[in-house]
Amino acid sequence: MRRTKEEALETRKAILKVALDCFSKRGYALTTFNDIARRIHLTKGAVFWHFKSKEELLAELIEREHSIYEPLGGVGEAEDVEAIRDAFVDWAKALESHRELRQFTVFLMSRVEWSEALKASLAKKLEGLVVTDPFARLRARLEWLKAQGRIATPLSPEQIATLMVGAFFGTLREAWLYKTPVNVSETVAAGLDFIVQGIRSK
Repeated sequence: MRRTKEEALETRKAILKVALDCFSKRGYALTTFNDIARRIHLTKGAVFWHFKSKEELLAELIEREHSIYEPLGGVGEAEDVEAIRDAFVDWAKALESHRELRQFTVFLMSRVEWSEALKASLAKKLEGLVVTDPFARLRARLEWLKAQGRIATPLSPEQIATLMVGAFFGTLREAWLYKTPVNVSETVAAGLDFIVQGIRSK
């Protein structure tokens, strides 16, 4: 019985790995369970036995990647905007050094059609998993920093968060989708430095 459980776990891991590869190449919407099954020599029914839907598979992929590296770790306790800047730079470095994390991030940025229905379905499936929204934590901390007087700007926390996230993902998009020859972590750091200098409490 134990061997069967171990084999089932290995099969599940293989499905997740192949699914990420298929999603990255064909896109989330165009990838079918048949595509995934063929790649690992399983039946479509065997894939369905592990995952009842693509949304369930995507939710577990998100949970798995989150367990490897938590995006913006420590942002919820940041004492200043420099610590938030550093959390973004650490995330960029993790993506540069970990191929699967990078593949997963590029897939989420460019190969998923984010309909409202998909967002709602995914949010429901992620409720039971230990995954927190890093951007919600970012906005909450920026709000706290502004209330404490540690940020001096007329911009709202939502606007500051948007600028930071834009600098981060804009750099990733240019480097990995459009092949602009830049050092990702250094460019993220430079972009965030501009933002931090503009909002730092004098």
